[in-house]
Formats: sequence, C-alpha cells, structure tokens
Amino acid sequence: MTVDSYLELFTTLFGWAFYGILWDALVGTGIVFLPFLGILIDNWREPAEGGEFGTVTGLSLRRMEIELFIALLVVVLAGQPAALTPLNAGTLSYTPPPTLINPTPATATVAASQSTYGTTGFTGSPATVNIPVWWYAVLAMTSGLNHAVIEGLPTTADMRTYEQQARLATIADPRLRQEISDFFSQCYIPARSKYQAERPATASISALLGTYGPDDPDWMGSHVYRDTPGFYDTLRPAMQITGWAYNAARDTEYDPAAPPSWGKPYCKQWWEDSTIGLREKLINEADATSAGFSGLVVAVAPALASEQQNDAVARTVLTNSPPSWSNNDLVANNSGSTGLLSTAENFIKGGLAGGGVVSASALFSVTMTAVLQALPMVQAVLLLGVYALLPMVVVLSRYSISMMVIGAMAIFTVKFWSVLWYLAMWVDQNLIQSMYPDVNVFLQIFANPGEHDMKRLLLNMITTSLYLGLPLLWSGMMAWAGLHVGRSINSVQGEFTRPAQDAGRQGGGIGKAVVTKGAKR
Repeated sequence: MTVDSYLELFTTLFGWAFYGILWDALVGTGIVFLPFLGILIDNWREPAEGGEFGTVTGLSLRRMEIELFIALLVVVLAGQPAALTPLNAGTLSYTPPPTLINPTPATATVAASQSTYGTTGFTGSPATVNIPVWWYAVLAMTSGLNHAVIEGLPTTADMRTYEQQARLATIADPRLRQEISDFFSQCYIPARSKYQAERPATASISALLGTYGPDDPDWMGSHVYRDTPGFYDTLRPAMQITGWAYNAARDTEYDPAAPPSWGKPYCKQWWEDSTIGLREKLINEADATSAGFSGLVVAVAPALASEQQNDAVARTVLTNSPPSWSNNDLVANNSGSTGLLSTAENFIKGGLAGGGVVSASALFSVTMTAVLQALPMVQAVLLLGVYALLPMVVVLSRYSISMMVIGAMAIFTVKFWSVLWYLAMWVDQNLIQSMYPDVNVFLQIFANPGEHDMKRLLLNMITTSLYLGLPLLWSGMMAWAGLHVGRSINSVQGEFTRPAQDAGRQGGGIGKAVVTKGAKR
C-alpha cells in the first residue's frame, strides 16, 4: 500500500494504533453499547407517542429489527478492528517523485525510512495494526487510485529544484571572493570602460552578441572581452596573483635574476584556465555550496554548448555573491561621499530602485518553498487525526451507514490532495517553460533579477494559489457532495422502515376492527 510522504509512513500506523486504543476504551467503558440502547428507546417511544392503539407493538418491533441489523452491520464492517484486514508495516511504502538532484529516488519503507522519521522521531510504531474491513478497503482504494492518476499524468522538467539550488550557489571561500574582486577591479572595469568608450561594432563582436546575448558585455566572463583582441588578451593585473607561476616571457617588468613569488597572468588566462582559472574555481565553488549545481544546469539545458553551461554556472554564483571594488583609493577619489553618509545614500538609492518588487518576489518565493515543504506534513498529521478519532464518530453517529460513506469520502478527500499537488506542480513547470521558452534566458534569471522579478512574482503567486486553492476547492466540492450523499442514504434508510410502519398500522387496524365487532355482539 503506497502513501504520499515520508511522515505518512508512520502517522498511518500510529493513527490506526490510536484507533484501536480508543475503541478498546469505548468497549471497556460500555459506551459502544449506548447507541443500541438509544435505538431501543427511540423505537419504543416514537411509535408509542404517534401511533394508534394496537399499532405500537408491531411498528416498534419491525423498526427495531431493521435499525439493529444496520447498526450491527456497521459495527462489524466499520467499528471493530478485524484480524481479517491487518495493516502491516512491511506493506507500506513511499516513492518520492524524481528531481534533478535525485532522478531515481529510493523507495522509503518503515524499515528503511530514508529520513529521521522512525529513528529519532515517531519511534515505536507497531509492526501490525488490525483495522476494520471498511476502512481498510477505503485506504486500499484511495492509495491505488492516487498512484494510478499520478502515474498517468505527464512528467515535466523540474525547474523549481533548479531555482532553489541556484539560490544556494555562492562563494564561501573568502580567498576566492577576494580574487573575484581583484579580477573585477583589474580586468573587468578597464575592459568595460574601453568597450563603452570605443563602442566597436565589428562583425566579430556582432556575432558574439548574437550568440551569447546583447547583455554579454555586462558581466565579468563576457565573450566580447575574452574573444576580441585588445581586451582580456592584453590586460593584466597590477599586482601578483597567488597561484600563478612567474613567466619571464610575460612578466617582463621583473628582473629574471630575482623573479617574484608569483606572476601576473593575462586576464584571459586568469579567467579561462581549466585548472586554476577563475571560472573553473567558481564552478567548483557552486558544486560545493549547492550540491552539484553544474550538473543541474546540464540537466535543465542539455542542448546548450558546454561553454554556455559553464558561463551560466559562473554567472549564477556571481549574482549571489557580487564582486566589490578592491581599490580603496579609487573609491575615495571617485565617490561624492564616503563613510556613513555614503552608506546611507547607497541604501536609500537601492531601496527606492528595486525594494518593492524584489521584496515581494523574495517573500513569495520563501513562502512558496515553505508551503511546498509543509503541505505533505500537514496532510499526514490530519490523516492521523482522522484515523484516531474515527471510533468516536462511529459511536456518536449511532452506527449509521451514512457515517461510513461520509467518513470514506473524508479520507479520500484528504489523500487526494497529493494528486492535486502533482497537478499544481505540472501547471507550474509548464508556466515556467511558457514564460521562458529560451532556456538560455531561463538560466540567466538569477543573473539579471531586476529584469525578471515581475515574472517570478507572478509565477510564485500562481503556484502558491494552486497548491492551496485546489485542495480547498476540492474539499468544498466533496463536502457538498457528502451532505447530499448522507441525506440520500438517510432517506433510503427511511424507505426501509416505511413498509414496517405500514404493516404495523394495517395489523393494528385489523385488530381494532375485530375488537369492535366483538363488542357489538
């Protein structure tokens, strides 16, 4: 039997274990017999109050027979836990949907829960729990239906996992952060200044912009600066760079007889080297801080060239950890104010520029992530409460058939939320692909957040409303249907007792006529 979350593996067993405990308590205190006493009293009192002389006995007897039979049937099917239908922990399993991080997830069981549930929390779950026949059938039918529907729905790319992991890709190493700031100051700023001053419009630059996008010159790893003569191929840092060996042919400003500890590479070498280049270091840092982020980029955009995939990883890391100017003298000589005044000025400017939309987008993103993590847990805990409280519902309903149907609909409604969440995820993934049909643009969402905040805000609002709204809509529809089903069953049950009432009245009428005739004689 399949469940829909790691937590539900254990809440299902505990819920039915609590059901058995509560049922035994009701049996031990004699509360389970009170509905039978109520049936006897009602079926004696109501005919006696409203029936004619001679009809009371027959009417009471026939109504008691029908209602007691129905009550006993409900007790057997939906009240008393049965050894015929045990819920075994070995039969419960949960297989999470595949993600970019884990494309072939392992199936979780009670023995191997793949989580801390059952080991440090929710421990001591029973190996086998006897449950009533009716509720076992409801669980089996609901689990099978959910699994069949989810398997039948089409699969989609897992874009949300990429979004979550992209936010984690950052620079944790302070030495790398300083090296990035040095490259920013010594290579990128001079190259960009030259590009802005000259505005070259050659065929090669136009081709590069057509391949890598018009915003390519706006970041440190720009192909315009790397592949155009006169930019990164000639620029070098003003100081020695740790890790780069001295090269007499390149580092001509030093005396070969007294070489320095380290050399000064060309900016193109500094960025592109496959071993100690900055881009390679950024890719390794992304994999270290975000669980193999470079592999996620390949999985999301397998059609892109490896060069573009590597650039996407580096841009994402630089967006989350932007470089800062590393020359304090230039900062002081080129800014209108310094110190506390400068800090306040920059804060106000930044807040006015993008505070509203960025804050709203971030809030919805955080909210949605928390909601997606919490919803299966809420579902599992609600089901535990439903299972544990069913004995009270069975007894307080006075063993009615309508209670069995409504209870089954309640369990089915809550468990079907998993299908609705899968449907919401499918809609969300397709909306992302529709709004970002160019996968290269999608990979740059986090490199240029100002251009995409409105789209991301819209997507997060829609997704959050789907994950919350679809279960609410479904639950409301099932509540309406449950009320009508309960009324219909009660009316049918009333039809069963009507022939007994009619027979009682007719029998009483015959007896009354016989008595009247005897008195006249």
